[in-house]
Amino acid sequence: MKNYQFISLVVLILLGIGSTHYVISKIPEKVTSNILKIEYDKVGWMKNYMKLNEIQRKQTELFLKQYEAQNGKIKIPKQEENTNKISLEQAKKITKEWTYILWNPNAEVTWVEYSDLECPFCKRLHESWTIEEILKNYNWKVNFIYKQFPLVQLHPQAPMEAEAALCVWELAWAKKYYEFIQKVYEGSEARWNSYTKESISKLWWTIWIPEKKLLSCIESGKFKDRVQAEMKEGSSLFRITWTPGNVLINNKTGKWDKLPGAYPASAFKQKIDSLLSN
Repeated sequence: MKNYQFISLVVLILLGIGSTHYVISKIPEKVTSNILKIEYDKVGWMKNYMKLNEIQRKQTELFLKQYEAQNGKIKIPKQEENTNKISLEQAKKITKEWTYILWNPNAEVTWVEYSDLECPFCKRLHESWTIEEILKNYNWKVNFIYKQFPLVQLHPQAPMEAEAALCVWELAWAKKYYEFIQKVYEGSEARWNSYTKESISKLWWTIWIPEKKLLSCIESGKFKDRVQAEMKEGSSLFRITWTPGNVLINNKTGKWDKLPGAYPASAFKQKIDSLLSN
């Protein structure tokens, strides 16, 4: 019974760290802003809230290691075999056509992140160096694609920011696209510091794109349909409902798996190893 209670406690703590964003995405916008404001006020606003979440995660990992050192490794029920699969034609369309590949374009496994440029958990994932660690450790076997999935009910400016990122891709290609995304996350504090068209265009100097060209592209709205298409792709094929929605695809077999949330590299490694072995 003690073992069961401990495992249940760990699971609840971990769920508490990453599930708030999912829960509030189901609630009307006016309510969500008040809920988050209450949570932030409890600890002195958002930065403290995020720091406490990180401390809690580390404490949970430490407690788990200490428990296993004294009692042996916790036995987790064997998972059912992953049967998720798309056609190779679909896999090619998702990972090759009109897209922005980071790392080896011919990698066996593609990690697609469906993401929101104001999502605090997406921000955490991109500031943790998890993506870079995975790409480096798999030695060209894995590549990465960031696709747009703005949660407009939570972040009204996120669709515009998504379009801005696609403008950067058109004007300067993939490398600058990812540099721009990183800069947006570095300057964001979720919805309480949303960008405007003008302020996000000011990031031109970090990627050396003419400011007028970037602003003109954003104002044209030419990528609205593309943003919608990427959201539809994520929701219809992979049942993505919140961010970051991480999908891992074996490009040779069409098998895929997903891992929603800002998990450490070890969690992604487990999924990738499984896909590579099948």
